[in-house]
Amino acid sequence: MQLDPSQPHIAFIGLGVMGRPMAINLARAGFPVRGFDVNPAAMEAVAAAGVTPAASPADAARGAGVLISMVVNDAQTREVLFETGKAAAALAPGATVIGMSTMSRAAVIEIAARLAERGLRYIDAPVSGGEIGAQQATLSIMVGAPADVLEAHLPVLRAMGKHIYHIGERPGDGQAMKMINQLLVCIHNAAAAEALVFAHKLGLDAALVFEVIGNSAGNSWMFQNRGARMIARAFEPPKSALSILVKDIGIVMSEANAARHPLVLGGLTQQLYHLAAAQGWSHLDDAILIRLMERLAGMDAATQDARRETQDAS
Repeated sequence: MQLDPSQPHIAFIGLGVMGRPMAINLARAGFPVRGFDVNPAAMEAVAAAGVTPAASPADAARGAGVLISMVVNDAQTREVLFETGKAAAALAPGATVIGMSTMSRAAVIEIAARLAERGLRYIDAPVSGGEIGAQQATLSIMVGAPADVLEAHLPVLRAMGKHIYHIGERPGDGQAMKMINQLLVCIHNAAAAEALVFAHKLGLDAALVFEVIGNSAGNSWMFQNRGARMIARAFEPPKSALSILVKDIGIVMSEANAARHPLVLGGLTQQLYHLAAAQGWSHLDDAILIRLMERLAGMDAATQDARRETQDAS
């Protein structure tokens, strides 16, 4: 049996930069959606787009056939489902929880087991594609779940993503693939920052560097996306906070350490993110890594920011 808009509503918890457009796309596809977020502004934004605001996670989940979690981390997921949020207890019998946040595999396996004890199913389905992918419903979704469970929920996933990949049958399989993605994301973000700072030291025009690399072998999705923000000094409000990548590279390195697997570039990259966070920049966009690279290169980041402000004003 496949889910469709005529079935019980979808609860959506976590209406941030990614979750908000994902919930809106579900509503646009015809699914009845009840959403919750601790940020009242986020609730107002989705209400204007057809999502019914809920008073709490449990209120959103009450009687729902599907709950989608798009919160920040392992701890928030547990809190929403089992602790103060009490969402799991409010779901309809036999309902499905779809975890779309980037989490540790251990947490996903634990949460799936706790849900199974309640007769609830779990789909491990982290996403990639950024804010634009969420807005345009073109996300890549990496699924760890039995094939029949995935098949039953494809209409829901297709309302949010373009590329649905069945990575494996078990909870945690989706997160394993997401770790590989995030390892590259974190490294490429650091590489983009380092390259742009070096280009400046060589006297190259940033806009020209962006154009040339964009049409050359050194290009990457992260260079295009974060490189543009670095050049514009667009650090706040953040589209993707530095704290998120600090968390993600931490998950990657913890998994590698547990497996006694060397991640040389991953380890070096993690130190860069820790250094950036130590500057008090965790709340800023992760493109802020360019400011760290400037400091390491002995360049005055404040001068770079001032130069950008002057260019914008002219």
